[in-house]
Order: sequence, then C-alpha cells, then structure tokens
Amino acid sequence: MRSKIICTSCALLTLGVALWGSNVLADANVKITSPADGSKVKTGDPVNVVYTITPNPGGDHSHIYVNGKEAGILRKLKSSFSLDPLPVGTHTLCVKVVNKGHASIGQESCIKVTSN
Repeated sequence: MRSKIICTSCALLTLGVALWGSNVLADANVKITSPADGSKVKTGDPVNVVYTITPNPGGDHSHIYVNGKEAGILRKLKSSFSLDPLPVGTHTLCVKVVNKGHASIGQESCIKVTSN
C-alpha cells in the first residue's frame, strides 16, 4: 500500500512540474509590435522598432538584427530601438534573446518590412 502511495505521489509531482514548466515556456515570448510585419517604411528615415520580451530561462538580454547582421543590443524587456535608415528594398528585422555569452537561446521574432 505504501509503495502505491509513493508511486502516485511521484506521478502527480511529475505531472505538476510538467504542467507548470509548460506554462512558463508558453508565457515566454518575443514580440515586435511596431512596425507591423509586411509594412512599408520610408527610405531615408530611421526605423523605430517597438518590442516586448518575456525571456525563457537562460536568456540574459537580446540583440536586434537587420538582414541577419547585428544592429544593436537590447537591455530592456519592453522598449524601442531606432535603426538607421534602410535602403530601398525588403528587409528582415529580428529580435533574438541571447545568453550572457551572446549566443542565441532560440527565442526570437522576425518581421519583414519594405523600404521605399
């Protein structure tokens, strides 16, 4: 009887940890709130990127990228960053959460904008 209670307790504890852990990960996110994905920006004007971040465990800060090249370091969880004006064309903007060693932890958000 005692071993059944122990097994049941272990199963419930494992289930609870699994459910709690999935909720933590479900809440972790990166959002670029402005500009909107697919929007157009004016050539020659700086691009103001507004973002919010809820980092996963291991995330220390974030980097912002334009077409795969680092454009800046983001230290705040909710703020904005002004990018230099973009040349004419379509561009990919990404915010990636990184660890203390500046390595991506796989948490990111990307959008495309067209400068014209």
